[in-house]
Amino acid sequence: MFKGYKTVAFNVLMSLVTIITMFNPGSELPDAETVQGGINAVEAAVVAVWTVGNLILRAVTDSPIFKKDSTNA
Repeated sequence: MFKGYKTVAFNVLMSLVTIITMFNPGSELPDAETVQGGINAVEAAVVAVWTVGNLILRAVTDSPIFKKDSTNA
C-alpha cells in the first residue's frame, strides 16, 4: 500500500519534528522516568509482536524444521 513512499514519509515526519524543535528550543526534554516508561512500552510491544508472529508461523507451518517437502516425513 505504501510501497515507494515509506522512506519519504519517514523523512518528512522526522524533518517536521526537527523543524518544530528548532522553533521551540525551550521545550523540556523528558525526564528519566518518562524515558524508562517508553522503553518498557517498546519492550512489551516487541514481546507481543514476537509472540503473535510465532503463533502465526506455527499455524501456517506444516513441515518439520529443515525439510522442504512435508510428504517426506
